[in-house]
Amino acid sequence: MKKIRINANFINNNRSYMFLALILIIGLFMDKFYTAFNIAAVTGNGSLIMWLGLGFTVCLIAGHFDLSIMYMSTFGALLCLGLHNDQKLPWIVCILAATLLGCLVGFVNGILTTKFKINSFIVTLGMQFILRGGMYLYCNGEELSIGKDYSFNEMLNAKVGPLPFSLYFVITTLAVFFVMVVLRYTRFGRNIHMVGGNLETAWLAGVKSDLVTTGAFMISSASCALGGALNGVYSGAASVTMGEKGISPLMMAITATIIGGTSLSGGKGSVIWTWVSLVAISFLKSVFKKTEMQVLVISIILILCIFYETLAKYRRDKVVGTRPNLHKEYLKETGKVQ
Repeated sequence: MKKIRINANFINNNRSYMFLALILIIGLFMDKFYTAFNIAAVTGNGSLIMWLGLGFTVCLIAGHFDLSIMYMSTFGALLCLGLHNDQKLPWIVCILAATLLGCLVGFVNGILTTKFKINSFIVTLGMQFILRGGMYLYCNGEELSIGKDYSFNEMLNAKVGPLPFSLYFVITTLAVFFVMVVLRYTRFGRNIHMVGGNLETAWLAGVKSDLVTTGAFMISSASCALGGALNGVYSGAASVTMGEKGISPLMMAITATIIGGTSLSGGKGSVIWTWVSLVAISFLKSVFKKTEMQVLVISIILILCIFYETLAKYRRDKVVGTRPNLHKEYLKETGKVQ
């Protein structure tokens, strides 16, 4: 039986789970923290950020930043609600249209990054403004609602059997685990890790890096648009300024991705780690009501994670190219040691 050694590496590799455990332990001393209503509300309201974290993590594993995820999700929500109210289209068609828009935006981001060699930070930063302008043109800056059709809204808000979770949260969780399986057990998923870890090695291995990178951007934007569309129906309304009060959803997604252990240089990470971190952050909001305390706690954990990663990278770089047993090899070759 393999022994578990609790050391600095073990704590770092499981930091997202320990973060969640810490919040849940604190919740033991809070009134009404573990009620079914609170759990359903916390996980349901936090599901949108989980979609954003899913998209951002996939791109970061591929070695790129996608800063357009928040506006992509908002546009997906507005488009879904707008098509249902104005065109009287079924919900499934509206959600599919929003997802297809996400695929198109992700394709454009990927092409600009791979073919035109523009840094993904600049590409997706510019895409933010394009999406924001498009949203204002689409709805004239007005808030859109689901109208009088509450059937799908009630379905997404309903609890799943005896579980204290809404259907929206369950769908979000299943999507995260599906992407995890794709990244871990398919050739395309392994290629994403390879491209993010070492682009030259991926090229020598015959990986079509441009295609893989574009695919990663499409997954990111499509998942955010899908999550935004579902969130629009779940919450009953959407607006251009959605998520701009309090902590930015984009910042929360980035923070959770880093806390989860995804490398900023690419090649390493897991959407499950990000999902666990975002669940912890969702419950953190229930523990600390004030935004100032939420920001403080998250910032401290983020600083500790970045500090450890920086220190670990320094130690790895320090021994790159060295041979710790070189002296013993020399003595053996000279016959001084048998």
